[in-house]
Amino acid sequence: MNRQYLLSRFGIGHRVVYSTGAWTIWERATSAWKIARVFGRVVPADNVVVEQAPRWLLRWPRYGWIDGLALYLHARRLRRLASNGRKSPTVAILFHPSFYPYLRFLRADLVAYHAYDLFADMQGWNPRLERMEDAILREAHLVTAVTPSIADKLRSRVQREIRILPNGVDIEAFSRAAGSGATVPPDLAAIPPPRLGYLGSLHPQVDFGLIAELAARRPTWQFVFVGGRIAQKHARAESELELCLSLPNVHFLGHKEHGEIPLYALNMDVNIMCYRLSEGAWVKSGYPLKLNEYLAAAAPIVSADLESVRAFAPLVRIATGVDQWEQALVDALAENAPQIREARRALAQQNGWDERARQWWSWLVERIPRGRSGEMR
Repeated sequence: MNRQYLLSRFGIGHRVVYSTGAWTIWERATSAWKIARVFGRVVPADNVVVEQAPRWLLRWPRYGWIDGLALYLHARRLRRLASNGRKSPTVAILFHPSFYPYLRFLRADLVAYHAYDLFADMQGWNPRLERMEDAILREAHLVTAVTPSIADKLRSRVQREIRILPNGVDIEAFSRAAGSGATVPPDLAAIPPPRLGYLGSLHPQVDFGLIAELAARRPTWQFVFVGGRIAQKHARAESELELCLSLPNVHFLGHKEHGEIPLYALNMDVNIMCYRLSEGAWVKSGYPLKLNEYLAAAAPIVSADLESVRAFAPLVRIATGVDQWEQALVDALAENAPQIREARRALAQQNGWDERARQWWSWLVERIPRGRSGEMR
């Protein structure tokens, strides 16, 4: 997640607490709630204090006073964890509009909002979330978006300054993997080349119909998916995914830990971003996290026609429709110019997460009272 990369860097020199919020009354039937600890949990990870809310603390949005009490108690817990016994200014960073109700109780000195996707085009969006996002846009001291397209759509609702903070890449992780010889993971090694790899969540915007047709046309090509499956109700996507599961040259390797990803990207013959760009698809406005990771891996890249990807052509081939995709993959597999691979690595170097975090922090510092930025939490 982009927030993981950013917060792990903010946590160097600053106290950072990350939470996904309190449980809701409707989550009592879930396995996650049942195994959660009664009094919650706090786990240090990557320079961040990761908080899991107490199981007994349940939000009930339908009843305002009960919900308000749960928010107050959870916000007090978060403030205590963030302060760690010290008095210092507090920054509240929101990564989704659903957390807006917390602002009333967190009493943060500064509020920042990072729109890493166009949430209004995503499943589950409703008028209540839109009102909360509008309120955040009016009240936040700093608003950032990953693409100009997302920023423009937010500005069409609330006129304000929105700065662009694209996704980045963990350069060191790819450099370490390449420097160690880029050993092929065993489950990938069992698949013969050419391997055409997709690394990321298997959500309904992945065009499995396209993959099924390409796999049928080119039975010697091996399509490899590395990532966990997201359960969403989308009949067409589910049907196309089931078709891919039945094909001998389409492989699903499941979820991998963050540190394993570079080895998979480095050992693909082509890395792909095969998105379904139907009208209203939220992915159209996004900036895939995997884009700069693919560039760091240096192998050829073929992508759907995303606005955020166009600026990277010709280092990234762009295709629309199955015929263009087939030809782009043929061309990618025939690519043999070392200077193109080096150009991809060089471009990735310019888009590291360290630089992204420094940029975001500099924008925040502009809004912090002079002399206090080093104490922020």
